[in-house]
Amino acid sequence: MPNPSSTLLVYWLFTALISIFPTRSRIEESSNGLADSLPLLKLLFTIVAFIVFGLENIPKANRHSLTRPNVEKMVQANPSPEPYSNLFSRFTFFWVAPLLNKGKKKTLRMDDIWNLHPKMLSYPVLLSTQARMDADEAIARQKAQQLADKTGAPGKAITVQPHKARLFSVLVYTVGWAYMSAVIPCLMYTAATYVRPVLFSNLIAFMASYTQASKERGLEPEPAWKGYGLMLGVLTSSVLGGLFNAQYQNVCFQCSIRARGVFNSLIYRKALRLSSTNKQEGMGSIVNHMSSDVDNVLKLFMIIHLLWSSIIGVAIALALLYQQVKYAMFASLGVTVGIAILSGFISSKTGTAYKQMAAKNDLRMKLVNELVNHIKSIKLYAWERYFVHQVSEARLKQLNALRWFNIIITIGVALFNVTVPLSSFAALTVYSTVATPDAPLDIQRIFTCITLLNMLGTPVNNITSSINSIISGHVSYVRLRDFFDSEEINAANVERHPDASKFEIAYEVTNGTFGWYSPEAIKAMEAKREKEAKEAKKNANLATKVDPTQDEKMTLDEKSAGGGHETSTMESTASDEKVDESKKGDKATRDTLGPVLRNISFIIKRGSLTAVIGRVGEGKSSLVGALLGEMHKYSGSVRAYGSLAYVAQSAWILNDTVRNNILFGREYKKERYLQVVKACALVPDLKMLVNGDKTLIGEKGINLSGGQKQRISIARAVYANADVYIFDDPLSAVDAHVDRHIFEEAITKILAHKTRILVTNGAIHLKQVNQIIVVKQGRISQDGSYDDLIQDTEGDLHRMIAESKIVVSKEYDDEAEDDQASGADEEVIAEIVEGGQKRPVELTKRTTFRKQKSTKMEEDLDLEEHNEVDAEVKSEGRVDWSVYKYYFHSMGLPVFFLFVFVCLAYLGTSVGTQIWLQIWGNENYKVTPSHSNQYWILAYLAWIFATAFALVLAIVTFFLVLARKASKSLHASMVAPLIRSPMSFFETTSSGKIINRFAHDFATIDVTIPFSLLTIFLNFMVNLMQVGFCIAATSYFLILMVPLCACYYYLGAYYLVSSREIKRLDSAARSPMYAHFGETLNGLVTIRGYGDADRFATRATKLLDQSQQVYYLTNTTQRWLQVMLEILNDVVMAFIALMAVVLRNSAIAGVFAIVLSEISYFTTNVQAVMTSVCNLETTIVSVERVKEYSELPSEALDVIPDSKTDKNWPQQGKLEFQNFSTRYREGLDLVLSNVDLTVRAGERVGVVGRTGAGKSSVTMALFRIIEAAEGKILIDGVDTSTVGLHELRSRLTIIPQDPFLFGGTIRVNLDPFDQHQDADLWAALEAASLKPYISSLPEGLHTVIENGGENMSLGQRQLMNLARAMLNKNTKVLCLDEATAAIDIETDNAIQRALRRSFQGCTVLTIAHRINTIMDSDRILVLERGKVAEYDKPATLLANPNSIFYSLVNSHDKQERK
Repeated sequence: MPNPSSTLLVYWLFTALISIFPTRSRIEESSNGLADSLPLLKLLFTIVAFIVFGLENIPKANRHSLTRPNVEKMVQANPSPEPYSNLFSRFTFFWVAPLLNKGKKKTLRMDDIWNLHPKMLSYPVLLSTQARMDADEAIARQKAQQLADKTGAPGKAITVQPHKARLFSVLVYTVGWAYMSAVIPCLMYTAATYVRPVLFSNLIAFMASYTQASKERGLEPEPAWKGYGLMLGVLTSSVLGGLFNAQYQNVCFQCSIRARGVFNSLIYRKALRLSSTNKQEGMGSIVNHMSSDVDNVLKLFMIIHLLWSSIIGVAIALALLYQQVKYAMFASLGVTVGIAILSGFISSKTGTAYKQMAAKNDLRMKLVNELVNHIKSIKLYAWERYFVHQVSEARLKQLNALRWFNIIITIGVALFNVTVPLSSFAALTVYSTVATPDAPLDIQRIFTCITLLNMLGTPVNNITSSINSIISGHVSYVRLRDFFDSEEINAANVERHPDASKFEIAYEVTNGTFGWYSPEAIKAMEAKREKEAKEAKKNANLATKVDPTQDEKMTLDEKSAGGGHETSTMESTASDEKVDESKKGDKATRDTLGPVLRNISFIIKRGSLTAVIGRVGEGKSSLVGALLGEMHKYSGSVRAYGSLAYVAQSAWILNDTVRNNILFGREYKKERYLQVVKACALVPDLKMLVNGDKTLIGEKGINLSGGQKQRISIARAVYANADVYIFDDPLSAVDAHVDRHIFEEAITKILAHKTRILVTNGAIHLKQVNQIIVVKQGRISQDGSYDDLIQDTEGDLHRMIAESKIVVSKEYDDEAEDDQASGADEEVIAEIVEGGQKRPVELTKRTTFRKQKSTKMEEDLDLEEHNEVDAEVKSEGRVDWSVYKYYFHSMGLPVFFLFVFVCLAYLGTSVGTQIWLQIWGNENYKVTPSHSNQYWILAYLAWIFATAFALVLAIVTFFLVLARKASKSLHASMVAPLIRSPMSFFETTSSGKIINRFAHDFATIDVTIPFSLLTIFLNFMVNLMQVGFCIAATSYFLILMVPLCACYYYLGAYYLVSSREIKRLDSAARSPMYAHFGETLNGLVTIRGYGDADRFATRATKLLDQSQQVYYLTNTTQRWLQVMLEILNDVVMAFIALMAVVLRNSAIAGVFAIVLSEISYFTTNVQAVMTSVCNLETTIVSVERVKEYSELPSEALDVIPDSKTDKNWPQQGKLEFQNFSTRYREGLDLVLSNVDLTVRAGERVGVVGRTGAGKSSVTMALFRIIEAAEGKILIDGVDTSTVGLHELRSRLTIIPQDPFLFGGTIRVNLDPFDQHQDADLWAALEAASLKPYISSLPEGLHTVIENGGENMSLGQRQLMNLARAMLNKNTKVLCLDEATAAIDIETDNAIQRALRRSFQGCTVLTIAHRINTIMDSDRILVLERGKVAEYDKPATLLANPNSIFYSLVNSHDKQERK
């Protein structure tokens, strides 16, 4: 329905209203009344005008004739009725009533929420803003070019950073016209507000004219019509003021929500451009940018209008005050200005306090983000207590900053509340000394003065608060500006040519030198280090840092590492030579602040298969970063031809279905999709999943194994049908036979005509590639074909193959493959055969791991979608009283009752102050007052200070004691149960939902809820006082109280039901947005590699608008409530004014003077109480959500009380699985079924099996990450289910599949509990082959690890985990879960030797895809579908050609020969 014409509505309304007065006059003037034609016509015209006005309000049918041609209307699923509502519906916000009615009848769902108003959608506003920013950039570039031409450098390329544009001014320009429209309602609201004290003064004078004192002075009573006219004036000004105020706030909010969409969109798009070394901003900081910082900046939209209108208000109030007390006004003005200056000084500290609080909050959120994202590793290492302590410490620092912030706010509130009393005291004191009999200090003058000073206090407070908001907004703006100015990926790093068909090459790098940090960032970090070094010299307690100039000598470090340890002398000669060579390398190539790759030059032809090989830390991943444009290019050139697909070393999985993860936004083509799924060996996995390829994958692929995630990642790339493919060692995460299958079916078959770059740590597949690039110490040491490079016996390729004991035959006869194994294969098998007998064996393929293929595979995959990960739980209905009880209990009830007592004291002193003023005013009517002015003035001053003291004590008690204790208690009650929750909770709950509770919900608990509660208590006390005075003025007010209370109750209940659900939906709608942002940051390189940044940005915009549509309705319902409350309160005000006129002969003027001076704020106070109650009911949901997490089901006990377990347990390391079965969570199939085996003490057992066979589940069960469904596990005869989890996990050692590093120094990552000396750490790093790399870093062990270890390669992160395990040499059980998957074979062999030396006599379970890693195990455990398929010595299994293990070795050997 088209909306009615606003012009016609206004015209007919005013026509009808204005015609009433001439019609009445015509009827009264006519002797015959309506019998005459003219009065009758006037009456009929008035009636018709009202009828037309009513008809115009009725929605009309669609009038296509009025539709603009060639204009397409936006189609929305659930459009908002706002654009189609009439003027008065929009003016009173009644257009939202249908939603409130629906909320009254049923629980609101997201489907019930209207779409966002088309004018407030984020993307259109973003486009206009971006256009303005581009225009500013073009102008700046033009001016810079003109300046360069004038200075004698014509033609010189000029670079202007787009983010240097003035974002705020551009944003204001974007929404400027709509924002300026708020000037009109703001002016009208100001006029309506300041005409009210004039009307009140005249009304008090009207009543005073009927008092006995006036009669004694011979004054004539004023006519009654004047009183009724004043009453109508009060009503009209109040109604119009309320409506204009609501409109002014709504216009500002609409502008702010449009600006919010632009800011958040710009932040997200900026995040998509962040450089790899700048992603330490982290999820927590970006969430804070999007929530706190953006909101603080957007408050300025309201503040700007509030500031200028408050200045006008101050001028009007001073002018009116001058009329009452003449020059005594300057005394009150002096007090007001003095307090304002003091408040301004206090406010200047607000920005600093807020900045400190925001910084502490960022630190806390960073820790929470690490805790949530690495919870599995934290549990495996038994580090829960450490992280709880760290988060608690960060929380305490945040609360200390919040306490200082609250102290400043308390002082500001106290100053604001004493401004009016002290100003009144100054004005009345001065005027009482100069008052004349003709203008005495009577009741009218006293309470009119107080009313004006109250009104003066409001704009002065607005100005002060505006300064606070401007300071806070500036701090947030600077934070946002710094974020927008932070380092980005330079598009010029890679010169891209989209059309690959025109070129014969795919990649060309010429004389390239690359590093992870830009020159500017290096200078900044060096300056920071110099500053820290100077500070370190002043503090003798700081640990001595390694001098960067001594990196090459490493004398001190070698002595520290070698002292007292034999490991430094145990390395083989080959390993020693490798370490020496790495030490001799150019230091600059190893220093992460300088160039990492130097003088890189190579060409990759179109359609070729290229392998990039090298040891861990040599620069392979850096080379990939250079090809992707992720590294800074210092010199040289990189040219890429054609589209790109990228597979990261660590699989990045979306929280979406398997199919959507593979499609990755591409069109679904059934034939190609099925071909890709088969080629990537995903068919058996999809058949095992509950809903096939429509099974929803949990966040980060939590319900998939590492191999499954990586194969989905490979399938995504293969399906993309790009021109160039970069595989960053993804095959290391899969089994050997799956590796071979993917390489043959996907990489060399489906992608046969594509350009493929395969980064690998091993020598497998090298013979099948066209080109090999060997990277060593940041340089290309060899580049050519396999046949050419292998002939160079001194070359790195030959050395790597020889040292990893892989003999690759130049001549390989495929026909002889089944008859006999070539030399290396025969030797490997024969050496392990029992008795050392060498004999040829028949190599047959085992089909055990293959499921029978369906002839209708596509039908098996086409299943109904089912969300396997539960959506966020959203409570419905009224918040239970137990939540309030929970919150108040967290405050501490004794102190809370003390606070209530102080509030009552504040009420008593406030009432006493008003009564004292009334008595003083009445005293001045007497000819001979009973007391001097000094008596009244000093007593009034005492009442003022008593009231102020009670108020300050109430605020201090509430903020600094009650609210702080509640915030601390609630955070602690949530962190501990969260970290103790079983892994099944984290597998079904996205990190965005958890982080949202720590970010948004605790921001609400820390600030919003305490302010709402304090507002309720204090304003309720003031309302009690005002109602008491109203009843004292006229008992008829009791008659009005009954319907009035009923209306307030009904209105609050009517609003609260829907508002509560909308608020809950608002909180829930933020989670997908934050989760999407988190996913984007985790997969930033992959997204940019595929060139899908725009698609992800569009998705983010949709989620943002979904969040904003709920947020907008939250504000709209509040404005509706505001209008409704204003109408009710206007009725109260009109009733009091009417009673003052009607009871003018008998009423007590002094009491009515008090009421009229206070009644104008009765509306404000009632609205504040109602709004705060509703806000509390909606924001208390945050406490409810925290309470929900505090009651999460917990794992088993950390420590068993009175445990009888030996302190040295386990002493031997014997493992027994007795009929053991387990599942990951209730409702899922068993992942281990009836496992029955024994591992003898000190035995080394290799665990093999297909991806998803249950290998990692063995370690998860051993560490009780998943509990037994049946049977038990014994360690040295002790049932692990009878041992506390902390006790169990801390006495076992694991190197997990996913390397885990957290933000902090290298030392803290290795030894968070500070149990080892530096010498122990260096020895562990040396054993893990990391010492040369760590030694080369300027800060050595004190180097800070960024954002989960992003400044290290995946292989280096795995080596860090190995070094961590090396420190725990007293362990008797060690689990290696793909610990060396991302490490080259050469380093792997060295690590295996070091492990054997360091963990002699230790029981070792090794899960590995590389067969050579577990070939020296004492026994081999083969798992299939969660069951023990084979368990015996390697020689015994290899002696049986039909064994699964035999087929695996056979498959692996064939793969190595190729």
